[in-house]
Amino acid sequence: MSERNTEFFPQELQDQLNDRFYFLKQDVYGNDRIFFENAGGSLRLKAAVDAQAKYSAFPDCPERNHDVALDIRNVIAQGTEDIRLFLNAKDGAIASSLTASKIMFEIITAVAASKSGGNIVTTAIEHPSSFDACQFASEQYNHELRVAAADPASGSIPLLNILELIDEKTVLVSVILTSNITGAMHDIKKYAKAIKEKNPDTAIVVDAVQGAPHGVIDVDDWKIDALNIAPYKMFGNRGVGYAYLSDRIASLPHHRLLATDADNWNVGSPTPAHFAGFTEIIHYICHIGSYYTESTDRRTLIVEGMKRIHLQEQAILHRFLHGSADAMGIKDMPAVTIHFEEANGINQDLILALTFENMSCAEAVQKYGEHNILVYARESSSHYSKRILEAVELKEIVRVSPIHCHSKEDVDAFLKTTQEIILAANVHS
Repeated sequence: MSERNTEFFPQELQDQLNDRFYFLKQDVYGNDRIFFENAGGSLRLKAAVDAQAKYSAFPDCPERNHDVALDIRNVIAQGTEDIRLFLNAKDGAIASSLTASKIMFEIITAVAASKSGGNIVTTAIEHPSSFDACQFASEQYNHELRVAAADPASGSIPLLNILELIDEKTVLVSVILTSNITGAMHDIKKYAKAIKEKNPDTAIVVDAVQGAPHGVIDVDDWKIDALNIAPYKMFGNRGVGYAYLSDRIASLPHHRLLATDADNWNVGSPTPAHFAGFTEIIHYICHIGSYYTESTDRRTLIVEGMKRIHLQEQAILHRFLHGSADAMGIKDMPAVTIHFEEANGINQDLILALTFENMSCAEAVQKYGEHNILVYARESSSHYSKRILEAVELKEIVRVSPIHCHSKEDVDAFLKTTQEIILAANVHS
């Protein structure tokens, strides 16, 4: 197993990035807070919010020929190109919808409707938007639903568990890039290659909503058929989800205005502000990339930026686990268990899944909140969590989900707080 990176961003770059986010150090009421709940959303880039506000104010219709309308069309075109560059989508179509979940339903339904009497393969740790879409489509179009089991130790889906369910009648395989509960990261290129070797005709659909802010995406290299992302999970705004669809998937029958191209998935007028906001996300990633390379090629800068984000987050994770001269690491603390990371190693996203011996996860979340640290309890009582937690043989976890702009000081504050919480719980147990 390769060793995890331990080197943080240079302080100069760290300071530049910190200044680019709203509410990084304080909440909306001005209270000091550490926001470790980025898997439930994300800290927002100031530039993305400001761009959305700017273009939302424009009354002009982009489908006109005057100067403002042409400027708006250029914003949409640039945003679309930036989505393609981020995904490395050299072919196919880019689709948008109100949410990434909605567009996942549209994609899976269209693929399932193209055939009947086959089977659909999904996994036990899929987000409900993809799992439920697979179940719905199976019932609607007479397909058998097959569910690949998880490895409880890693919180991931072993490739063999997927391959054993695929046969010549498999219409679609849905596999998540990164779980927002376990933090497990799947090697989609490796998985897709093996899936296609077993059934070249099956469509491979990837939920990349959690994975997109944390590493490089390359749909051209991965040879998959569809993939979705959500800007609000990657430092941008709510209200839109984007997807890549390969040429063969894009042209399947689907909801569209009949006068438009057969591969058009965008029904109605686009929202220019959404595209402007995404372009600002790409500007930001390219800024990080430009700190490490002199290239001016935008895709090169995106790849470098995302690689550096991933390395920074691995360094943050290492500090959580092993601590520093100022704070004990979680691995050295009694009465707290870290799930999945040991089995995943460097294939663990920046998500800590914790349970405590002498308190419930909800109690732990409350205690962290009293110390101005925001984390979240994923519990089996939630329909978003129940199936996934059961798949990894847990009833609840405290999910800790920072992102790359968090500092060493943030990590150490969390570690010291964790020690206090554990000590207090042991005293009162």
